[in-house]
Amino acid sequence: MPNLTYRCLFISILCLLPALCFAQKVYDGQVIDKATEDPIPGVNVTLIKEKIGTQTNKRGYFELSSEQSLPEDTLKFSSVGYKTLKLPVSAYQPQIFITLEASSTQLNEVRIANKKKRKDIVLDKFGWYDLKDFQGVGNGHSTEAVKSQTALAKFFTAPNANAKLLKVSLGRMDLLSAPTYAVRNKLTTFLIHIMSQDAVTGAPGKIIFTKTVSLNDNSLWVDIDFTNDKFVIPAKNFFIAVEWIINPYNEIIGVNKAPKVAKTTKHGYQVIKDASEYYVCYQPFLIGYNPEDDTRKRALLYIRNNNKWQIFQHQRSELALSATIHY
Repeated sequence: MPNLTYRCLFISILCLLPALCFAQKVYDGQVIDKATEDPIPGVNVTLIKEKIGTQTNKRGYFELSSEQSLPEDTLKFSSVGYKTLKLPVSAYQPQIFITLEASSTQLNEVRIANKKKRKDIVLDKFGWYDLKDFQGVGNGHSTEAVKSQTALAKFFTAPNANAKLLKVSLGRMDLLSAPTYAVRNKLTTFLIHIMSQDAVTGAPGKIIFTKTVSLNDNSLWVDIDFTNDKFVIPAKNFFIAVEWIINPYNEIIGVNKAPKVAKTTKHGYQVIKDASEYYVCYQPFLIGYNPEDDTRKRALLYIRNNNKWQIFQHQRSELALSATIHY
């Protein structure tokens, strides 16, 4: 009898587990400065009624798991030097961008800092507004790239040669909103190459600098710091390439519905039904966006196939990849 009781209790717990899992709500996103669009680390993110909280990391990214998921709760964002912002959870969207407005003291400091950085130039700049409304995977470049190619390169032109590379920024999605992907994976490692331009073909030439990038969160906007590398780009024209590393660490398991033959009748007719079809893709999934200025010429993209660089024929949008340089 005791064994039967324990067995029933165990089965009851198993039945409750799915309900417990679905009751949990995860809030995540990035907090950035409204004026500079820089990420803000150390912001306190709190669910007021549930009385739980966390802080943003160096990329301004936060992830907060709610066990109770109260429908009338409010997310509170507060940080020294910024005005506090409150957001009803009913207005929350996955991977949201939160913009905080600096207080008057902080605003003066930002203006002074901007004057000191007036020689900094952002090439092919994109903003949080280009990423925040991104839906689906139609403009993502990673899926197409890793089937038979391993790298994607974007062409840049600086005003002058010998500029110091300060930062590379990219837009990345983790496919949270894409129903065809079964498993999220926030861990990824990839390579950033700075490349010369081939004088004859105009395609990417030699690799002149490489940096390994490892991410451990689902932030859409990623800044890659090059200041400590003290790297100087020798020519006005250059390429920045993203190279995928094909290993299990970077895998995303996907699932699609595919027609399968369920049975064949005695008259030879086939009964078709949908069945799950699994496959593997690799991170990072780069975001392509449509600039507000439709007349802006798209930067050239090249893709590497069998160790040869070719113009990316499937380019439909601007790749969210920018470079910040300094003279």
